[in-house]
This record gives sequence, C-alpha cells and structure tokens, in this order.
Amino acid sequence: MLKFFRYLIIIFIVGLTWGQDCTADDGTNGVELWGECYSIENTIEMHIDIWVADTIPSTIGNLSNLNYLDLSNSGLYASIPSEIGSLSNLNYIDLSSNELTGSIPSEIGSLSNLNYIDLS
Repeated sequence: MLKFFRYLIIIFIVGLTWGQDCTADDGTNGVELWGECYSIENTIEMHIDIWVADTIPSTIGNLSNLNYLDLSNSGLYASIPSEIGSLSNLNYIDLSSNELTGSIPSEIGSLSNLNYIDLS
C-alpha cells in the first residue's frame, strides 16, 4: 500500500509540472529557450548575441508580447517554425546570417505589425 501512495505522489508532482517550462526571474511563467528562461507575458525584446548553434524552438511562439526578435548570426540551423506566426505583436525580426533551411512559413504573412524582416 505504501508503494502505491509513493507512485501516486510521483504522478501528482509530474502532473503539476507537466507543460510548465520554467519560472522567469520576474516570477511569471516562462519558456526556456537556449538555456534561458523568458517570461511568457513580459518578454518584449529578444536579442541573442551568443553562438547558440541550435534550432529555433517552436515554443518561441508562446512569447505573446514579443515585438523585437534579433537572432542574427547565432548559428541557427533548420527551418523557421510556423509558431512564429503566433507572435502577433512582432514588428522587428532579424534571422540573418544563419543556416536556415526550408521555406518561409506562410504564418509570417499574418504578422500585421511587422515593419522589418531580414532572413538573408
């Protein structure tokens, strides 16, 4: 019986944390991107100025208030995730000087606040 309760407690703890990425420095729910925890609601600018040599995680689309995204020259590879189209407040995006593959997702066309884009 004690073994059963141990399993139940483990399942309960896993259930509480499932789907939660991290807690940002400001105490709000966050999403982990390239080893850093970014506040889902309070991150408005993102500039990665280190060589991350990684892909663009689809969870970047959770940063609902992001308006400035500069991932230029960061060693990114793979394709641009379609979830980037969820960033409705985005007005600046620079993904230049990376090794991006695939086509530009059509969801970028729905970014009505976008004023600057560089995918070179």
